[in-house]
Amino acid sequence: MKRITFIITLTVLPILLGCNPKSNTKGEKEIIVAQWGQEKYLIYLPLYIAMDNGFFKEEGLNVKLKYSGNDDQVFATVIKGDADFGVGDPIFTAISRERGFSGKVVATIVNGVSIWGVTNNEKLQPITRISDLNGLRIGTFPEPSTNYTLMKRTIQENPELKDAKIIQAPIGSQLALLENGEADIAMELEPSTSLAISKGYRLVFSSPNFYGQLAFTGLTTTESYISKNQDVVQSFVNALEKAVQFCHNNQEKTIAVAAKIFPNIDQNVIKMAVMRMLNEKTLPEHIITSDIAWKNAIDVRVIVGDIKKPEEAIKSVDNRFAEKAIKSN
Repeated sequence: MKRITFIITLTVLPILLGCNPKSNTKGEKEIIVAQWGQEKYLIYLPLYIAMDNGFFKEEGLNVKLKYSGNDDQVFATVIKGDADFGVGDPIFTAISRERGFSGKVVATIVNGVSIWGVTNNEKLQPITRISDLNGLRIGTFPEPSTNYTLMKRTIQENPELKDAKIIQAPIGSQLALLENGEADIAMELEPSTSLAISKGYRLVFSSPNFYGQLAFTGLTTTESYISKNQDVVQSFVNALEKAVQFCHNNQEKTIAVAAKIFPNIDQNVIKMAVMRMLNEKTLPEHIITSDIAWKNAIDVRVIVGDIKKPEEAIKSVDNRFAEKAIKSN
């Protein structure tokens, strides 16, 4: 029952919700964002562009990242009051609501399953049908990540995949599964996917092509925080909307900013990765959470048993701030 541990644990912890952000000497409000993983990932490019291009500064915010581990740990960090916002799987707001915590999604940062499968098996052909996964060992991030959960759902829903097997590995260890002969496909984010391709691995699976729109990464917080800091929420969402529009309207500049953020990665790899995310539409054109993207994400968690009441899940989405940001930008 690993996937619900974070909620149960929090019931015995003091809950520090709705704290008022402090201001620095420049008058900017200090904002802490709990982010999935232990480092920056290119799939969250709009967040970093908002930081690097000064979009948050323009809104009077000084944003700092707090790397918080897996998806469940990200929202747990927000619930505990150790961060103002979370950047990770937005469905944990819905999971939290079923256990007494008032989570809300206020923006979408990644609107598709931004994960691709690579291999070092020369005989393995590109996966063009779900049935092509049968008999393969598929390396994913650990449960309860979206990566793991989506693949689990895919196998459960398709009887022809009875011989497919999920191999879990810590974040950042997927390629090691291939090198050790423990998996046939390693599921990777960007820029790790493009970096692997540059080193000779082959791309054989595209999650965006298979799964379409899906609320993969969102900006999350609590109802209590929103009620006490509506101006901060609106400012943060405004900056993100500027960032996603920048990504789509200034591709070359976006690549240049991405290369600056990831200076140790070859610029050609960065370009390949950014264009993949734009072309396969994992980077949204606007930050509003669409009904279809949210439903697809909820359906995944319902099938694997993480959510019991899908009709209540819509209560976890608050598009007011995104709608206002779109109109003003």
